Amino acid sequence: MSRILLVDDDVDLSELIKTKLTAEGHETHVINTGEGAFEFAKKVKPDISILDIMLPGVTGYQICRRMRKDPELYKHAILVLTALGEEPEILHGLEQGADDYLVKPFKLERLMDKIASLNALTESLANRNRVTKLLGTDAVKREINHLLARDTAIAVVYVDMIGYKAFCANRGADGQQQALEFMSKLLVGLTRNMGFYESFVAHMGGEHFVISLKMEDHERFTSNLCEQFDSKVESLYTPEELKKGYIKAIDRHKKEVRCKIMALSVGVAHTQFRGFKSAKKVFEVLAQVRQMAHPKEARSVVFVDRRRSDR
Repeated sequence: MSRILLVDDDVDLSELIKTKLTAEGHETHVINTGEGAFEFAKKVKPDISILDIMLPGVTGYQICRRMRKDPELYKHAILVLTALGEEPEILHGLEQGADDYLVKPFKLERLMDKIASLNALTESLANRNRVTKLLGTDAVKREINHLLARDTAIAVVYVDMIGYKAFCANRGADGQQQALEFMSKLLVGLTRNMGFYESFVAHMGGEHFVISLKMEDHERFTSNLCEQFDSKVESLYTPEELKKGYIKAIDRHKKEVRCKIMALSVGVAHTQFRGFKSAKKVFEVLAQVRQMAHPKEARSVVFVDRRRSDR
């Protein structure tokens, strides 16, 4: 069960919620004012915080922001309670770092569903890919949200292995594992060897990888990544395949086709010109940027978004 912190100035509602949570086996702590709530959270170290937005003195938004900026608290789950339930308010709460929201008034069963979902989210964040041993989509998006909430200048690098599917079709399951292990070791090794200790490497599934970095590091990282990939990927091919510059694979129409040696398509979005509020916005930009990086002649390509915008 979870250690839960409830911050709500409605004493009767707080007691009702605490009784329900305790009955379900959760360790529940309550504070009925925004003043001192952050300091109380530092002592309790909750797995989940439930924050009422409308608090006297210090709002739930302010508490949420402070939690997301704190090195001891920023990873725990946060649920915000809102009386209005309007989209701008909900969106604002999520942009402050909350994981979910619940509109007042609510049934206790609905709250318990939210708690269960947050526990499931927390568990999913720890799931690693069986082959690459890297964390996945939920983990990297949450990490990006936390960095943005702390006003950290970051760059997010999206890496596609172009030619991966053809390689897997040609080599089978063993080849798939070989390619993924090759890529994950290259990414992790590169961040460590270049001293990017605040980076976060994730495997989105298949040929897709994402790396978050300090903004000033992305050019050095992507340049070295492409150079090393293009030279080391040759170890996955036979001398004859390298000489020809392609491998043969069967396409979905069951026809034999020639496929180029793998290369990287690398897209970069960063906060230098854009005031991103959430990982969702970052990935919307990356979806556009990735379309601009087209590897040619088995050489990896990087495209960096340099557009200026407030969002």
